[in-house]
Amino acid sequence: QPGRVVTLIKSEDPEDEVWGVAYEIAKDDAESVRAHLDHREKGGYSSVTELFHPDDDTPEPFQLTIYLATESNSNYLGPAPLTNIARQIATSVGPSGKNIEYLLNLADAMRKISPHVHDPHLFELEAEVLKLCDTLRDS
Repeated sequence: QPGRVVTLIKSEDPEDEVWGVAYEIAKDDAESVRAHLDHREKGGYSSVTELFHPDDDTPEPFQLTIYLATESNSNYLGPAPLTNIARQIATSVGPSGKNIEYLLNLADAMRKISPHVHDPHLFELEAEVLKLCDTLRDS
């Protein structure tokens, strides 16, 4: 019973931002890593090149590849009420483990990567899932 994961989709708002980490792939590994990523993201994702603005002492933005989901992706669930998403995350387990672990690790990583950035959707979802788990544990 797979759950939900972070999915990047194209935004029409030029002010929208995505925070994360950019990884440089060694030139010797670039072809095999790219082939692996292209295979992993084949089901409804397209790779695009975007300008990445580092949030550290790196002086200049640089180009990188990201994978954007399309609504034609059979796994794309789209928006839903926060309580519905929380319920799905709290009860889902997929091939990679419990969905709640994915969410909690993601929220923790975002706090470490960009402590000055508040992601209301992520952190409200985390709080809702934890509240739901407390309720389920108490019943």
